Parts: sequence; C-alpha cells; structure tokens
Amino acid sequence: MAEKKSQAGIRAWVKERLDLSSFDYEVPGHANTFLFSLGGVTLISFLILIISGIILAQYYVPNPEVANSSIRVLMKETKMGSILRGVHFWSAQVAMVTVILHLLRVFVYGSYKRPRELNWLLGVGLFFGMVGLYYTGTILKWDQEAFEALAHTIEAAKQVGVFGFFFNQQFARGVPLLTRIYSIHTSMLPLVMIGLLVGHLLLVKSLKISPLPWNSGKSSDTQMFSQHLVKLSGYGFILLGIVTILATFLRPELGPVPVEGIEATKPPWLFLSIFSIENWTGLQGLIWTSILLLLGLIAVPFIDRAKSNNLKERKIIVALGIFMVIFVLVLTINGYVAKPEQHLDMGKPVQTENKPDKLENSVKKEAVSEKLTDNEEQELGSTVPPEIQQLNAALVVIGEIKKAINTKEIQIAREKAIQLDEILDAINLQIAVKDKKRAADLKEHVHELSEILEKTQPNLNEANDLLVHSKESVEEAIKLFE
Repeated sequence: MAEKKSQAGIRAWVKERLDLSSFDYEVPGHANTFLFSLGGVTLISFLILIISGIILAQYYVPNPEVANSSIRVLMKETKMGSILRGVHFWSAQVAMVTVILHLLRVFVYGSYKRPRELNWLLGVGLFFGMVGLYYTGTILKWDQEAFEALAHTIEAAKQVGVFGFFFNQQFARGVPLLTRIYSIHTSMLPLVMIGLLVGHLLLVKSLKISPLPWNSGKSSDTQMFSQHLVKLSGYGFILLGIVTILATFLRPELGPVPVEGIEATKPPWLFLSIFSIENWTGLQGLIWTSILLLLGLIAVPFIDRAKSNNLKERKIIVALGIFMVIFVLVLTINGYVAKPEQHLDMGKPVQTENKPDKLENSVKKEAVSEKLTDNEEQELGSTVPPEIQQLNAALVVIGEIKKAINTKEIQIAREKAIQLDEILDAINLQIAVKDKKRAADLKEHVHELSEILEKTQPNLNEANDLLVHSKESVEEAIKLFE
C-alpha cells in the first residue's frame, strides 16, 4: 500500500513539473503496423548510432596519418572494440534501409498530401542528412575505399565552383580535410538532423498520422500514442538484438591504408547506382544525378495535384515512382557486378593534407629472412621493447609468406600478407615518429604485396622482390628502437 502511494506521489511530482499529457494523443490503429513504424525504427537506429559513435570517438584519431591505424587498434586491442564498431556499422545499414523504405511508404501512400507538404520536405532533409552521415562515416575509415571516395568528392567540388568551397584546401589551411569531415560527421550533421527531427515529429503530432490511401476517412480503431510507443520500443529491442548478432558474427572489414595513384575500389551499396551512371557519363553524371534526385523529391507534393491520397487518383505518379525504384535497383545491381573503373586522374596528387606517398616502382633483390626458432622467440623476453617484438613478428610472417610462395600455396601467402599488413599497421605510428619515410616505405610495399597476391595469377617474382625489400625495411625499423 505504501509502495503504491509512493509511485502515485512520483507520478504527481513529474506531472506537475513536466506535463507530458499533451503528447499522449490519439493515433489510428494502422499506426502500429510495421510499415507505419519504419520512421520510428529509423529513429531508434539513429539513437544507437549516436551512443555507439560517442564511444567510438574516444578511440579514433581524425588525422590521415594514423586514422586507419587507430581503428585497427580499436578492433584488435580494445575489449569489445570490434563488436562496438560492428554495432555502429550495422545500425547505419539498418538506418539507411529503413529511411529509404519509410520515404517510399510515404510516397506510395500519399502521406505528403495537403496539409503535410512541409513534413515531406523535412523528411527529404532527414533522408539526405542520413546519406551525408553514411558518406562521411565511410570516409572516416580512411582506407582505400574512403580515399577514392573523397577524391571523387574533391573533383566534383571543383566542378561546382564556389559551392564546393568546403573541399578546397584554402578554406582552412593546415587542417586536414579528414579532420574537417570528422567534425561534420560528429557535430554538424547530427545537430542538423536533431533539428529536422524535432520539427518532423512536432508536425506529425499536429497533423496526425496520415490516413490509408484506400480509406481517407477517420479510422474508428484508435489508441493512445503511449501505446504506440510501447510497440515501437519492442521493435527497438529486436533491432538492437539483430545488430548485436550481426556485429558479433559478421564484423565489418577495414580495408588497407590508402595508396595514391590507383582506383581499385567501388563505393558502398548505397552509392552503387550513381557509380553505374558515373561509369557511363563521368563525374558530371554523378553531380547531375544527385541534383536531380534532390529536386525531384522536393517537387513531389507540388507535382501530384490529386485532391486526396487515394491510390485510384494517383495511379500515374505512383507508377512513375515504382519505375524509378526499379531503375535504381537495376543500376545498383549493375554497379555491384561491374569492375572498378578509372574515373579520375588518380596519378595526379589529390589536394589533401598528409596524404600517402606514391608507390615506388623498383625494389631491391636480396636474401630473405628465415623463420625465428622457438628458442629465439623465448629469448626475446620482457626486456625487449614491444616495438621490436612486433617487428620481429613481422619478420617471422615475411619468412612464412616466402615459404608459401616457394611451395605455390598462394592462398596461405595471401592470408599471411593480410596478417603482415595488420602487424605493421599497428606499429606504423611509432615508426613514423622516428622515421616517416621508413614508415611510409613499409606501408606501401606491404600493400603492393597484398595486391599482387590477390591477382588470379600473381607474379611470384615480383612478390619475392617485395618480400626482400620489406624484410630490409623491417630490419632498418628495428634499429630505430634499439
């Protein structure tokens, strides 16, 4: 009895100071269906992204020289770090899928019809804000895919003149572009998104949930918004469980540190349709497609002149929308199966700060190291600096790659090359502090080795030459810590 009085007292205290009853408005029964909950699922994904992103930011270094390495340290050395990054990654995928489906549901159901035109425009802003977050998040990985994506954006910015000012190095001299993109991803875009989201939700409350397109009248099956939130919370727990499972068993990969002068990747799935257009039309096609998509979505409520959202009155525009969706899916599939193409003159320096040096074409041919014996490994002991221990481990892996190549076990050589790349990436920053050229040299040659071994018929002579040079560079790096 005393406990019930205590709970009633707490509710009364909260109600007196925060009267939230006005937010507990009636909603139609169809608001609880999954299609009408897609916006809420996107919001939950966005909240997961914010929370996981705040934690990830504590480990990330937004500097081109060490950004990729800082993520590798998170994944390899931080407890639960790889799973945390996976939760962030998969939440982003879910958010993009659900926001696209939500936009399509609103379009097909005509939920943008008068008086909801402004809310459609806010929704379009939220969609492009999510795309912006997805794009900038891709860049922050600072692997080969990220480097090439940023190079495309820089070139596109040059073609739009003053409107591309942010990607001009003169805009903030001495500040790496990657650092500025980090600020967009972690502060500017989230603030804009929150502002748009508040306006979007307030308009939903004010204008109510839109009616079904085959029943424009008021639904008699209604319930309170608080009940809708309970069901939406259930979707949220299911979503969190799914992304956690995916993060545990399908952890996102991190590509190699970027190398200038090559164009060897394709964009993430979200941008594959534009990638297909760029293959046919060049960079101009990418720019105009993005502009037309924005203008087309803005124009929707003004082009559709039907008096209601009834599907029978909107057959033409709905059919046109379905055709565009199919067209985008075809372009996406085409982009998925297409091979990476040279869209930019990647051989010329891209105007970014602290970018990777170019690959050298020639390497020295000398004897390679043999694997350390078990006794030698035990003798390293705790008195040996950890940097030297890591570099000695790299020498061991180099010997294992050499052995695998000699016995034509190419798959093993590929796996060992990846292992070598990870070992040297983890210590690259420490080497760079003592000798930047040596650090860049190691990074470049190991990356080139991986590329050679990934080919269907790798040139084993070139691979052996690179192993010799890599071994020499590692031995020189060891001297830096002696």
